[in-house]
This record gives sequence, structure tokens and C-alpha cells, in this order.
Amino acid sequence: GTSSGYPPAESKMADDESEYKISYYDKETGELGEPSVWVSDPGKAKAEYANGDSYDGEFNDEKMKHGQGTYTWMGEENDDGERTVKATYTGSYADGKRSGVGKMTFPNGDVYEGEWKDNKMNGEGLYKYKKGDIYSGLFLDGLKHGQGTYEYGEDQSRLTGTWEKGNFLAGNWDFEGAGSYSGEFKGGKPSGKGKFTFINGVSQEGEYAAPVAADEEEEAPEGEPTWKGNSVYTSVS
Repeated sequence: GTSSGYPPAESKMADDESEYKISYYDKETGELGEPSVWVSDPGKAKAEYANGDSYDGEFNDEKMKHGQGTYTWMGEENDDGERTVKATYTGSYADGKRSGVGKMTFPNGDVYEGEWKDNKMNGEGLYKYKKGDIYSGLFLDGLKHGQGTYEYGEDQSRLTGTWEKGNFLAGNWDFEGAGSYSGEFKGGKPSGKGKFTFINGVSQEGEYAAPVAADEEEEAPEGEPTWKGNSVYTSVS
């Protein structure tokens, strides 16, 4: 086929492997050979695809990426006809998919290092956002799910607790040098019963209550939940 017929590299990070050339590494010398045809034999090779992407690593006898390897996604050509690396994955593959332990650098500059399953972050891992935030914990189907800690790079505050499908459900929100809040969360914000503990040891229990709608209003009112704290008692020694 002609090279104009394949789709451009897409944002879904799928591997466009419809057209390629393959070069095998010599099993004895380890040297990369000349481009050749597919051999239905497991081994190590470098595949270069029509869209500019490449895979350098191990294959199984069904021509699938299997074992250790590096996949490189290339961006669009610039005015000078040059292309830059858009994203990379280095790690383990199983039957053509990212599975096992690997490190991915995403197009937006974020980096994930940890466990994968069927091309998705799955298991334990460390996700570093380009903006400076870090999440360390469990993932399921590409989303934060289970126990984990999210640290904000800007103010060093930390969320530690339970996540579900990418959202923080319950746990502690620790503020650098200013105490902590423990309780339930909704939509990334404290919601429901909780407790503030201040740096001086004083604590206050209470509840984040959503704004209440007037009777004639059918839709929920806009506005942030407000903190309704119980009386604060300090222990005098």
C-alpha cells in the first residue's frame, strides 16, 4: 500500500502497526541486522512503522510484542520536516499489550512507572504530573482505585486514603505546617462528617453541609459546601 493511506498517530496511544519494516538482532552477536521479512520465531527485533513509530524489543512467535521492549510514538512533522518524540513506553509486554511493569512518558509530559495490564495502568504505581503533583498508590483500569497518596507540588499538601475510579473517597488531607483534615470527600472536596486537627493539637469535629435549596427550587443550589463545626474544647494541662 501507499504511505498516504494510514491514519495519523492518534491520541488514544494505539500502536499503528499496519505497515512496517523489521530488523532482527543476531542471537549470537546481538547486532542489529538489515531490514528483512517477518520470521515466525520468537526473538528480539526493531520494527519501524509507516507512521514513524518504532518498537525495539522482544516478540513472540505470533509476531506480537512479548517480553521487554521500548515503543516510541512520534509526533507530527514540523516545518523543517523533522519529527520529535511524542511519547515512550519501556517495559514489559504480553501478547502485544503493555502488561507487567513499565515506564510511560505521556505526550503531556506526565510520567507513570508501575504495573500495567492490557495497555492500562493497573496495580501499584507512581504517577508524576508535569505540574509537580505526584500520586503513589493503586490503579485499576487506568484510574486511581484503592489505597493511595496524592501530593500537591504547589503547597505540599497531601491526600492519603481510599480512591474509587479516580476520585478521592475518604482519608486524610494533610496541610504542610498547618494540621490536617480527616473525613469523607466528594468530587475531590470534603463532604459530610469530618475532623480538623490543627498544628497546636486542637481538633474540631463537624460536617461539611451542602447548601440547602428553598422549597420551590427543584435543582440543587450552586455553592460550596460549608463547614459546620461543633464546639472546640482545648485541654488545659
